[in-house]
Amino acid sequence: MKIPFAKYHGCGNDFILVKEDAVKKADLPSLIVSICDRHCGIGADGFMIAKTDPLEMIYYNQDGSRAPMCGNGIRCFSKFCLDEGIVTKESFAIKTLAGTKVIESCGHDWFRVNMEKPLFDTRLCKIDQPIWNMKYKGLHLYTLFMSTIHTVVFVEDAFADIESIGREICEHEMFHEQTNVNFVQIVDDHTLKVQTYERGCGVTLACGTGVCASAYVAYKEKGCASRLHVEMKKGALDIEILADDTLIMQGPAEKIAKGEYYYD
Repeated sequence: MKIPFAKYHGCGNDFILVKEDAVKKADLPSLIVSICDRHCGIGADGFMIAKTDPLEMIYYNQDGSRAPMCGNGIRCFSKFCLDEGIVTKESFAIKTLAGTKVIESCGHDWFRVNMEKPLFDTRLCKIDQPIWNMKYKGLHLYTLFMSTIHTVVFVEDAFADIESIGREICEHEMFHEQTNVNFVQIVDDHTLKVQTYERGCGVTLACGTGVCASAYVAYKEKGCASRLHVEMKKGALDIEILADDTLIMQGPAEKIAKGEYYYD
């Protein structure tokens, strides 16, 4: 079985994208794990299906688990839809499990996304009680729902080895469906560095929704500016927090490859 695919990345966060018709006959959980394998497959942090009428981004982690949304992913999805002629306008809406997101193509592979407001509903975060400035092994945890569940942790060096503590927090029993863990370093009032341990994936080079969550907590709790430049290991995003707490994300999306995946 030949599956037409394209591969994109946003700040190093990479994804495989397909049209809905290409995978109608595939066993999705098996396909996703296979195609996202970095040794025996194409390799990617996530897998997306483009569904039309209405336009919808169906997103999966590399382990085959479904996720509501992905910030870097939605920019890559937007570029894929433009490249494939699925959309032709510079501004369009994309349906996700985290609501409908409005996208604006700014040219030069740069996209502006209205990420809406963070939410603090414990039911959405799959926790029993609010986790806000909760001390855990010398760290302070801040948990919120920013299109998906995120926990923000402030550290001295965001680019240090976070795998062990990231996994520990992610899989802790207080998070009934795990959490994405963002390690945040405040460089100055306008600049952050962020590295994320993602549930269903592990340490990734970038996480768009995680950057938004990190910027919001830095703004609210640490006195940082409402316009922030957020650096990751393979790129950066610009985040603006509006007066009503709506977050606007701006950043790149790049095509890496296009071809056919041979799937048995």
